[in-house]
Amino acid sequence: MKQLLDALAGDFQDAPEILKACKEAPKYGNDDPRADGLAAELFAYIADEIESYRSKFGVMTPGILPVSGNTPFGVEVGALPSGRRAGKPLADGVSPNGGTDTNGPTAVLKSVANIPHDRFVQGTLLNMKLDPQMINSENGINQIMALLKSLCTLGVYHVQFNVVDQKKLIEAQAHPEDYRSLLVRVAGYTAFFVELGKEVQDDIIARTVQTENGVSCG
Repeated sequence: MKQLLDALAGDFQDAPEILKACKEAPKYGNDDPRADGLAAELFAYIADEIESYRSKFGVMTPGILPVSGNTPFGVEVGALPSGRRAGKPLADGVSPNGGTDTNGPTAVLKSVANIPHDRFVQGTLLNMKLDPQMINSENGINQIMALLKSLCTLGVYHVQFNVVDQKKLIEAQAHPEDYRSLLVRVAGYTAFFVELGKEVQDDIIARTVQTENGVSCG
């Protein structure tokens, strides 16, 4: 434990092997019982803590929808045992960290379904990015329909989709003058991509892309 704490304090600079082990450890978002169980335990703790506070209007109520606040909050947070480096964006709502969900969209939904959504009366938010090619084939459309049915069956509270080409996002960041009309879903709201701060743009680009054949990381 001391080695891990020292590695976190130094942002893994002198601990490449520990960083590798952290990144290779099971991650939430892959339908892994141990990782998902820890996530559910953490979310329950958050709900318990928030509900323990009172105001003159009654009990405080929790929600997990940062509305892109995960990016500026991440600037103030050091390295984490997940392998996330200091200053990088935190996970967006109940979404897995970009690039850590590698078992496809159904696995993501199963992981998210383990969270006690009923405890978060202010709502929860899952962001998913789909490859536009999925809507250009009958097989892809059938997969999206199956995904929508699954999220309802599993009891996932709130999902928002971005159906956008990954290369287009990167090009828009480099040449904003050519992509003034490019709209994206951010976190509960829609915005022109080129008007977002670079940190938020980077966070959207980094989200895992779900494709017909699996996943592609930004």
